[in-house]
Order: sequence, then C-alpha cells, then structure tokens
Amino acid sequence: MKHANAGYGIGIPKTLFTAVCTAALFAAGAGSAHADERPGEGVTVQPAVATWTSAIPVSWAFAELLEDLGYTVQTPVSLSNPVAYLAIAEGDADYWPNGWFPLHNPQLPDNFDEVATIFDPHCTGCGIQGYLVDIPSIEEYEIEGIEDFRRDEVKEAFDATGDGRADLFGCPPGWGCHEGINAMLDEFELHDDINHVDAGYAANFAEALSRIEAGEPALYYTWGPSSWLLALVPGEDVMWINAPGILEDEAERAEGIDGAVSDPIEMGFVAADIQVAANNEFLEENPAAEELFRQVRLPLEWISEVDGMIDEEDLTDDDVRPIVREWLDENREMVDEWLEAARAAAE
Repeated sequence: MKHANAGYGIGIPKTLFTAVCTAALFAAGAGSAHADERPGEGVTVQPAVATWTSAIPVSWAFAELLEDLGYTVQTPVSLSNPVAYLAIAEGDADYWPNGWFPLHNPQLPDNFDEVATIFDPHCTGCGIQGYLVDIPSIEEYEIEGIEDFRRDEVKEAFDATGDGRADLFGCPPGWGCHEGINAMLDEFELHDDINHVDAGYAANFAEALSRIEAGEPALYYTWGPSSWLLALVPGEDVMWINAPGILEDEAERAEGIDGAVSDPIEMGFVAADIQVAANNEFLEENPAAEELFRQVRLPLEWISEVDGMIDEEDLTDDDVRPIVREWLDENREMVDEWLEAARAAAE
C-alpha cells in the first residue's frame, strides 16, 4: 500500500523524518562495523593438534586469534600426523597448524592437494632435527657421524639391549621422524649396526637421559623447538652428529648449529618449515580464517620457551592459554595487523 505521505513517513514532519532516517542509517552502519570485527560469528571450527608438546602453544595461538575474529573454536583434537591429514582431507577437522614440511610429505593422502591447502610457513626453518650423542662418548670414540656406528667398539658401547647393535632412541610409529630414521637405515644399510628403538618418544628420551646421567653412552634423535633441548643441552651435555640425508636435496649441510661436531654439519634432515594445513571447503566458506593462516608468524624462541614451561611445570591447556594470550597482547601491533587483514578479506 502506497501512502500519499510515504516519502517522509505518515504524519512525520520532513525534518524529523530525515533525522530519524539518519540515525537509523548510522545505527545500521555501526552494526555492520561490529559484524566486520567478528566475521566468524556463528561459525564453529574444529582444529587438530599434534601429539608433541611444542605444538600446544602454536595450536592455542591460532585458536585465540580465530576467537578474536568471532569464531567458536572447539578444543583441538590430538591426532597423529597421518590421521590429522586424513581428517583434514575428509573435513572432520578444519585445520592443523603443526605441519612440518617436507618431513610430513610422505604422510599426506594421495588427493590432499585437491581438497586441502598448505600455507606458507608461520615458522620458517624452525623444525631443526637430528641425532645427538653424549660428549664423553664423542671424545672417547672420536664420533663424528652415524657412519662411526659401523665400528665394533662403538656398537658394543651403545648396545643397551644386548643384540649386538647400537641402540638409537628414536621416534614412535606414526611420526614423520620414525619414517625418516628407518629410511636412512634402509638406504645406507645400517640395520645390522643400529637398532631403532621406536617406543613412545617420552620413554625413549627418558632412557637416553637416564643413561647419560649415569655416565653411559647414548645415541638419540630429537628436534626443536622442544624442551628436550633444555634437558640435554647441545654443546654442554651432548652434540649433534653428522648423518646422511635420504634425498639429494635433503642432504644439505647446515651452518652455525650450536653444539654440532662440525660446522657445517649434515643433519640428515632438512630444517622443517612449520605450516598450517586446512580443508578447502572450510577456507572457501571462511575467507577471514584463510587470510589469518597466511598472516601469522610465530618465533621459534617463544615456542621453545613455552614448550619448556609445559615440560618443567607440567602445564595443562588451561595453563597454556593465558600464556599464549599474554604473548599476543604483548605483540598487539603485529597481531592487530594480522586480524585487520583477516577482517578485510571477509568483506
């Protein structure tokens, strides 16, 4: 129904109607601005998180940032690497910020690049990894690399299980390093010389630590960022040793590694980039989250520091979240740039 006075409102003077409309438009604009601040409002997100403790502060950093954008973030579900990538591919998990590439490449489902996206690193080259030996044994047996474990006197000294082989306290099945260690032993025919003890990592490290503290030799694998590097410090308690890589482009010699037997040193693994992997359908529906995954950069030193706190103080997730929030608040200017870019992508 069209009223004769419809242009200004029934029975309302023109000046008053203009004022009312202006106020209404301002209110609508304010509502839109508020909505832009929280583009994820009403969307529930399911993250996955890796099983190692240094993944925890990274996981909560992304969760906190997504909540700043209005998303409702479910408690991250802890998954082994292959299961996590499968969950992302199938849409059971929306994202996982704990990808270590190229280490995790063999664990990706065949169609992963069709259904998921791996973003540029949020921590470039942060995933250092390799093999370490206690310093007294390095000096006594003149150990420089894995090849020294072919020598009978070295195998005998490092044989904790009595099978005639040196024991390498490594990684559990399902971890990328488990496959990397076994591939090295296969490629360089070291299975007759080295026994890969593939128990749970905490148990393996505890055994290596116990042996070293008792003055006994130990060969073990570890990585950073992690509190393990705080428990046995390279250069003080142990040293990184040389190890051959599996592929030519992975046999890179790293320079300036603290606590290495040589400089440069061949670590046996490329220093991994830590990256977000996310389901494409989730990204298509949530451009703000997609842009956030592109923006975030987290420092190695901070991740290692929080990981050490988790280990030393037996922190729970409820303890870690305030620590993460404190770091985000302390770096407000940088964090606001990430969030502003994410909000702009949603417009």
